[in-house]
Amino acid sequence: MDDPLSRALREDEQGISNAHENGQSTPNVADSDCLENASSLSISHSHNDWILPSTNERREEVEVNEEQIKIYVGDPKKHKSNLDSFITYLVTTQTYNDGVQINETNVRRRYNDFVWLKNLLDVKYPFNIISPLPVKHTLSKKLHVVADDGEFIRRRMNGELNKTQKSELVFHFRKCSGLQNFLRRIINNPVISIDPSVQLFLTADDEALHSAQQQPNPTSPLTPQMTSSTSNPFRQPIGRGKPIPSEFSRTDNQIQTLQDNLRKLERLSRKIESDQIAIHTEEEHLLSTFKQWLDTERKYDENDSLVETVCNAEQKIVDNQDDLLRTTNTKYIEPINEHVLFTGIVQDVLKRRAQFSDNVTAGNNEEMFDQLTIANETIKADVQRWTEGKDKELMDLFHSMANKKVDFYTQSVNAWEQAAAKLSTPTNQR
Repeated sequence: MDDPLSRALREDEQGISNAHENGQSTPNVADSDCLENASSLSISHSHNDWILPSTNERREEVEVNEEQIKIYVGDPKKHKSNLDSFITYLVTTQTYNDGVQINETNVRRRYNDFVWLKNLLDVKYPFNIISPLPVKHTLSKKLHVVADDGEFIRRRMNGELNKTQKSELVFHFRKCSGLQNFLRRIINNPVISIDPSVQLFLTADDEALHSAQQQPNPTSPLTPQMTSSTSNPFRQPIGRGKPIPSEFSRTDNQIQTLQDNLRKLERLSRKIESDQIAIHTEEEHLLSTFKQWLDTERKYDENDSLVETVCNAEQKIVDNQDDLLRTTNTKYIEPINEHVLFTGIVQDVLKRRAQFSDNVTAGNNEEMFDQLTIANETIKADVQRWTEGKDKELMDLFHSMANKKVDFYTQSVNAWEQAAAKLSTPTNQR
């Protein structure tokens, strides 16, 4: 049984043939509009496996997916062998039905397993926007080590964690968050989420996954059509597959502007973070001085003193600064950098469409014209989904960071107000 799009395209071709026989040259505008509307329907051709359903159907399916499947990535563990050492992450997939959990699977995956999945999806779905992965090693790790120096000093004094252990813990926590975002965005795509490779990644044991990884990579659905042409080379291209450069050019310009603004924001945020690190270091030195003073006083007087009150207040300030720095790096700067990477992926998809459009124009292949129409619809749908998600994530990001700043200054003021109230009591007069 034919799907609606194929039927519409076949009827249109017959109409075009009849029009040519009657002396007419091109289809009218109404026919083009009908074709554009028909092209957004879901179809199941073997050569169009990456196609998305219509916009309304996608939106409904995304909401259902968000309610039914929840994914968590955490519990990083280091594994050592004679030849290699690596980190695995626990991937938990919870399935719900009407709010009731009906299934839960837990598998451990290496970072390279995530890379395999992304590379596979990039090949199978060339016109879909696949979420970026967190980079394996980042310079921000070094910045965060500096930011945590005060906390490391305090914890080392208490014998809790050394600097290297704390650095690795923070770094892998940040990576867990990025890997979790990667999987959740895949699950929110109604077509990619049901891909067998995705299901295998989320549920299979190590042996089954490694067996799948040994299989040859699939061929991109674009490859055979990019180099073939079966149409009459003297026939003029028909209207349904024409590229729409003005629309995608406008989208590309908007994404470039967004990327530039995000990069500026990231640079500014890192400069502010650097200034906060310098202040934090000074506060640490000041706290260390007060602690030495307090230790000297306690040799002669074990009662509460003015120095102890000031020392406790300074300790609260340092702890608040340390928490703010950690939040700024892991929950603000890193997500901004992730969105910068995301804009790059969207640009790559648009470039891939432009290249495919050039090949379609040069090849004059009717099947390729159909695929270009579907590619345009797929990209528009994914850009819309990405834009909605990006707007919500950035809005939540800015709100949470603003609230964190307010909490930091409120707690700092409260710490000194409590210290001032305590110092004003007669028991602390010297």
